[in-house]
Amino acid sequence: MKFSQREINDLLVSWIVLSLAFVILREDGIFGLLRGRSALFTNPMLLPGRFIIVGTAFVLHELSHKYVAQKYGLWAEYRKYTQGLFLAILLSLTGLILFAFPGAVMIMSTGWVTPEIEAKTSIAGPISNITVGIVALLLAAAVYIPLLRELALINFLLAVFNLLPTYPMDGLKVFRYNATLWIITFGLAVVLLFAAFTF
Repeated sequence: MKFSQREINDLLVSWIVLSLAFVILREDGIFGLLRGRSALFTNPMLLPGRFIIVGTAFVLHELSHKYVAQKYGLWAEYRKYTQGLFLAILLSLTGLILFAFPGAVMIMSTGWVTPEIEAKTSIAGPISNITVGIVALLLAAAVYIPLLRELALINFLLAVFNLLPTYPMDGLKVFRYNATLWIITFGLAVVLLFAAFTF
């Protein structure tokens, strides 16, 4: 894969901001942090662990889009969405919800992009999340490492969110191309998310 310096910078900024938002949310927002009872103060591995979780889920998701697009000869680069990142931090401070549009892989072509290529490029991100989530869940069943369950949860959650069949989500392009494929993939992501929650 080919990367520009701007793309690398945008990925890093998005990764850092989303990781901070996730950390704040998991500590019950700003009020949880101000109480001084956060596990972050007693477990030094928690912060880097959660950065790895978000990086694995978010970065691999975006790179999967990019890889498939470039495989078909398309120009593809990630671009951050500053307002979306700002919103992620604001919402995480409430300790209630993390809803974010950090950015997306921009894809351009000099020719016609078929619905099939568009769907394959779109579904690549959620498929990467489902794959990582399954591996994390299997490892969590074999070895007691709490962060593995978090890794599975965030990946399945990201897959479900991105597979919603509405603009501008990946799910809409997949649904338009093949509704059966969308139903199978979305259904699998939902079942796995439920399994991770009840694990």
